[in-house]
Amino acid sequence: MSSICSTAAPDPKTPDSHKQVLPQKWDGQAVFNVEELAEILRTNPWTVYEAIKRKDISVVRIGRVIRITRPVIEEMLAG
Repeated sequence: MSSICSTAAPDPKTPDSHKQVLPQKWDGQAVFNVEELAEILRTNPWTVYEAIKRKDISVVRIGRVIRITRPVIEEMLAG
């Protein structure tokens, strides 16, 4: 019996070849607050608040609480 080992690069169109955009520290986290996003972007939280105000960053608001979803952050970092 022989085993076949594929050394081909993963196809970027397949969902299994999802490239990790965020550092490993953030694995498993689906939503982020403003301070966490500022840390990821290596900027000041006030800069993030201003970008949210300009609608440069899509957020989820629950009352006064602001959360940013992982797909939004990954799209920002990838593009």
